[in-house]
Amino acid sequence: MSPSLIISIIAAVVSAIAIGVSIWTHNRNHKLQARIVALEEAREKDRLAEKQKANLAAQIVSDSYKNIAGGQTPRHKLRIDNSGIVEAQNIKITLDDNPLLEHPAIPPNTEEVTKVGPSSFFQYLLALSTQTAPPFELVITWEDDSGEPGKYSTTLTL
Repeated sequence: MSPSLIISIIAAVVSAIAIGVSIWTHNRNHKLQARIVALEEAREKDRLAEKQKANLAAQIVSDSYKNIAGGQTPRHKLRIDNSGIVEAQNIKITLDDNPLLEHPAIPPNTEEVTKVGPSSFFQYLLALSTQTAPPFELVITWEDDSGEPGKYSTTLTL
């Protein structure tokens, strides 16, 4: 065999290996790109879903009012905030595993609020005493435009 034939065969083998590596690299890059696109699509879907969610949270807030004797009497309220950008509907609240309006810390004849707009809040007056003092275990559930049920739970304290 002549040296030029050997060099030609080696060149052909090197070229074949280079083509194989190139095809393998292309396929690998194509698969990676497909995974990146899928991740970006999922991220966009989550971002759009977040735009359709309400975000409820609760806290006990205090203020005071002048009593008959001219002094200040503290008043406590359960405040429910919607920091989301859509309305929360069909709101259900439990305190210590009881429906909110059946809990002894909620005065009789209190009206139930079942929806709250975006960036809004509502409050319930609390009738606190030694028998009805926090901590309270609170759970809020609701529906919104996302189609996924919302849930918030916390332990409320003063």
